[in-house]
Amino acid sequence: MHPHFLFETLSYVVALVLYLFLRQRSKDFLPAPLRLVIVATATTGAAIGAKLLFLFEDPKLTLRHLHDPVYLLGGKTIVGALVGGLIVVELMKRYIRIQQSTGDLFAIPLALGIAIGRIGCFLTGLSDNTYGIATTLSWGVDFGDGVRRHPTQLYEIVFLLALIVLLYWTTRQLPVNTRFQPGDVFKLFMVGYMGFRFLCDFIKPYPQVLLGLGTIQCVCLLVLLYYANDVRRWIRPKPGVVSASIEKSQPESF
Repeated sequence: MHPHFLFETLSYVVALVLYLFLRQRSKDFLPAPLRLVIVATATTGAAIGAKLLFLFEDPKLTLRHLHDPVYLLGGKTIVGALVGGLIVVELMKRYIRIQQSTGDLFAIPLALGIAIGRIGCFLTGLSDNTYGIATTLSWGVDFGDGVRRHPTQLYEIVFLLALIVLLYWTTRQLPVNTRFQPGDVFKLFMVGYMGFRFLCDFIKPYPQVLLGLGTIQCVCLLVLLYYANDVRRWIRPKPGVVSASIEKSQPESF
């Protein structure tokens, strides 16, 4: 079995099982039918976004392969999937008039699923096109063409595992730390992953399309700007928020 297919399938299964486990343990405010609508909507948006961003990743190459169905149907990007899912879910929430955040339960399963999927990307090698540029560093990996390259797939796995720890800590902080609010776990995941991809893609051989940046980097930057107010709130909470958090952390006196 091809490693990419194996680990991509495994990532979906593990992420789904973990999501169901977390939902069972949490007090999900959404009833099961509405939660299913959100999941289906997110999946649809992710599929569309993953494909569209892939096609715009290298516009010249896409134009040369407009009549090649294998190329057009073959590629996808994680950043496009996340952004597509986010946009479509937000539109659906407006349509069915849900104002509360619905993404926190997805954050850790998504991070773990992506990390597992990247194992398949690493084992696939050059044909996966997720490797980094050439490097003289001792941990550079030869994917079969005699050139030692940055193993950016492994960088991403390490980053995501560290991010999962931070996401879990944030989840535990929600009931007591008023610096955070419902929805911040998913926002933190998006900010962390988009920030990582923006920086990591500088050492990937992707074409530059605007101001020295690749298409994926431009999208990552837009997402980071979208969440800029939330990042500012995490870094510099209002004085009243800090005092309230301190008071909540103090034991009650009798």
